Amino acid sequence: MKKTTTLVAAATTFCALLPGLASALTPEELFRKVSPAVWVVIPRDDQGRALGSGSAVVVSPGRLVTNCHVLRKAASVTLRREREELPARLEYPDPERDLCQLKADNLPPSAPAIVSTASLQVGQKAFAIGAPRGLEQSLSDGLISALRRNAAGEVEYIQVTAPISPGSSGGGLFDDQGRLIGITTAAIGGSAQNLNFARPAQWIGEVPARGRVAMAEYRHTEKPAASSTPTLAAVVVQPGEAARPLVPAASAPADDARPAGQNAIDAERLARTQRCSTDPRASLVGKGAGVETYSIACADGYALIVKCEAGRCQELK
Repeated sequence: MKKTTTLVAAATTFCALLPGLASALTPEELFRKVSPAVWVVIPRDDQGRALGSGSAVVVSPGRLVTNCHVLRKAASVTLRREREELPARLEYPDPERDLCQLKADNLPPSAPAIVSTASLQVGQKAFAIGAPRGLEQSLSDGLISALRRNAAGEVEYIQVTAPISPGSSGGGLFDDQGRLIGITTAAIGGSAQNLNFARPAQWIGEVPARGRVAMAEYRHTEKPAASSTPTLAAVVVQPGEAARPLVPAASAPADDARPAGQNAIDAERLARTQRCSTDPRASLVGKGAGVETYSIACADGYALIVKCEAGRCQELK
C-alpha cells in the first residue's frame, strides 16, 4: 500500500510539471516569439546627431522600457527595428532604478508577459536579446548565476552568464518560455568574464508612478540651467504641455543627505574619480564580515564593482 501511495504521489508530481516542461521553447522558437518586441534605441542631440545606441523592450501597446543611462544627453529619441524607424519620447523616468518608459505611436503590439523575481531560480536558463555594439536582434543565452539583493532583501540585479555589451542596455532578458524576466543593464568589463546584470522586469509596472514622483520633484526644485547639456536631457511631453528637458538627477540629494552607509558613499566617490557616471548610485551586491561589495552602473553600459573594507574602497577588476 505504501509503495502504491508513493507511486501515485510521484505520478501526480510529474503531471504537475508537464505544463512547465511542455511550454519550454527552443532558442529558435523563443527568438521568433519575442524578438519583435525588442528595438534599437538611438538617442540624438539637438542637431539630430546620434549619440550612440541602446535597446528597448515593448511592455504594453505604444510603450517600451529602456535604461535611463541610454538616454543621457539626448534631446530626441529614434527607435529602429530592421528597416523601420519610429520617433519616440520619454514618458516616465525612474533614474534611481535606471528604468525609463518611452512612448511611440504606431508601435506594433508585441509585449511579452512579465515574470516576478519570486519565481526565478539560480541555474535556470536565460536569453538576452538586444543590440550589442548596435548589432540589432542579437540573441545570447546563459544561466541566472545569482540574484543580487539589497539590504532589505529585495532583488535589485539579476546576474546572468548570457553575454551583453554596450548597446545591450535596455534590452530584454527572457526565460525559456519567452517571458520577460529583466532589462539588461550592465556588464563588468576588464578581466572579468560573463558577469552581466539585468534589472528585474517586475519593476516595470512601478515606473509610471515613480516617474511621476521624479518629475514632480524636478519641477519643484528646478533652477535655471547653467549648462545646455544636463545629465539627462531626454524630452518629456505631457498632454497640453510643451516639450521640455527633464533632469531627474537635479533633485538627487547630496552625499551627506543620502540614506546610505559610509561605504556606499565612498564607493560612489570612487566611481566619480573613474568617470564612471556623473551621478553614480551604489547598489549592494555582497556583504561579509567587515566587507561590502557594490555595483555601480556606468554611462557606457558597463558596471563598476567596488569592494569596501576597513574604510577603504577599491575597484574589482
